[in-house]
Amino acid sequence: MKVVHTQGTCGGVEECLAIAPDYFVVDDDGLLQVARADIDGDDLERVTEAVNACPTGALRLEKILEGRHA
Repeated sequence: MKVVHTQGTCGGVEECLAIAPDYFVVDDDGLLQVARADIDGDDLERVTEAVNACPTGALRLEKILEGRHA
């Protein structure tokens, strides 16, 4: 699985940072960025929780199929 962020839709709530700070960062301009897109199997539940906690829907999960993203 991979986490994807849609730029321009983030509301700056930073719930994702509170839940999975190793996958999300705020850059020098104050914008959310994905620090690690590919999700380790052990982290899937936690990153899914972070994605689901996003009130603006700026985050989503994608399956990775044969080296491509679904």
